[in-house]
Amino acid sequence: TLPQSAMDGTPVVALCGKVWVPGRDPKKYPVCPMCKEIYETMGAGGDKNGKDGKGGKGDGKK
Repeated sequence: TLPQSAMDGTPVVALCGKVWVPGRDPKKYPVCPMCKEIYETMGAGGDKNGKDGKGGKGDGKK
């Protein structure tokens, strides 16, 4: 997670693909315009029927 990454210095990948190590104070870093655009187009999640992806069709076998 982002807070854990800030504590131990583990790199994270932003929505835009940039790899970075978050600092302990997120206020020092503005939101990337590309990440903001991607986030806004993602929607609330789930499928077109408003479900969260659980209980879909299929028998669970691979």
